[in-house]
Amino acid sequence: MTSVADMVDKAAVAALVTDASVIEGGAELAGTGAVHVISSEPLRVLAEVDDGGGIAEVELASINDALIWTCTCADGMEGRPCRHFVATARVASLQTTKNNG
Repeated sequence: MTSVADMVDKAAVAALVTDASVIEGGAELAGTGAVHVISSEPLRVLAEVDDGGGIAEVELASINDALIWTCTCADGMEGRPCRHFVATARVASLQTTKNNG
């Protein structure tokens, strides 16, 4: 099975998120340490993202080689990719790079 980290590189996230402001907001959150990884396994990452207005819970999962994600923010609950998703994906990808590099 394909790991979450393999599914959330910048190109893959950019293909899912068409709003540049969401990508920029997620990158900013990731860069400022707003993402707290609760659990990180090859097929599942669970994190809390503090965006200054509250904490969103994000889950990234690899199920049947497809990336499935959820977020508790308003956009995420509507199924729209959000900055919390982008931030968690960036952190998950970076953690794998550090562990393998």
